[in-house]
Amino acid sequence: MTSSTSTTAAPLLSVAGLAKSYGTGADRRQVLADVEFVVDTGDFLTIVGPSGAGKTTMLRCLSGLLPPDTGDIRLSGTPVGGPPAEMALVFQDYSRSLLPWMSVLGNVTFPLRSRGLRAGERESRAREALAAVGLEASARLYPWQISGGMQQRVAIARALAYEPKILVMDEPFASVDAQTRAELEDLVLGLRDRLGITFLLVTHDIDEAVYLADRVVVLSGAPTTVTAVVPVDLGRDRDQVDTKARPEFVELRSQVYRLIRAAAQQKDGK
Repeated sequence: MTSSTSTTAAPLLSVAGLAKSYGTGADRRQVLADVEFVVDTGDFLTIVGPSGAGKTTMLRCLSGLLPPDTGDIRLSGTPVGGPPAEMALVFQDYSRSLLPWMSVLGNVTFPLRSRGLRAGERESRAREALAAVGLEASARLYPWQISGGMQQRVAIARALAYEPKILVMDEPFASVDAQTRAELEDLVLGLRDRLGITFLLVTHDIDEAVYLADRVVVLSGAPTTVTAVVPVDLGRDRDQVDTKARPEFVELRSQVYRLIRAAAQQKDGK
């Protein structure tokens, strides 16, 4: 008998049957219920859903910061039971994630101490990461000496210096102005193409979700499940003006919005 070998690569991150509740007894509230999706190597996956859908809770489970009640989460085929070394996180509140008494360079090198790297290698990695986000000239400044957009670039550089296989971002651009947000969106798209990093980004902004994504995962209201996974066939070469003016972009944005609105109405019992 001739055996056949599958040529389909296993997903980098797989999530199956993920459920999470808070409280006990009559106060028990289920937030996540049977969430399932996969992230392939090189993907840019965005996640959207109604307000209160438990997106941050889900990310904390995926990153090993919060144990799920049930479900199987695997990164590179290995069950996630704590923060994986192959994953880095970037959160919305960059002002709290950076240490104000450390320079930009110090903030990027600090997490690398846990890797057991020598000082010279830590600095080399940090400087390369800062160059990748256009901040090589700001290495000696302190967070309070640079703008909010630059601070978020530092947070991204810190994650890049960790050399992750997947970069998880929780509404990372929500606290910056519209122009800076657009610049940061284009920055991460460029990093994906140049460095080959896989991205998983949660956002409440539908335009952002479609503009960045290869696929958009749409969540229901709590208890949250995956309502749909929407493929985004806009090519890799994207532009803030031209891409968003394309009829395909407008239709995708409308499709995702309709799904979120239907989920919110179902949650509210309308």
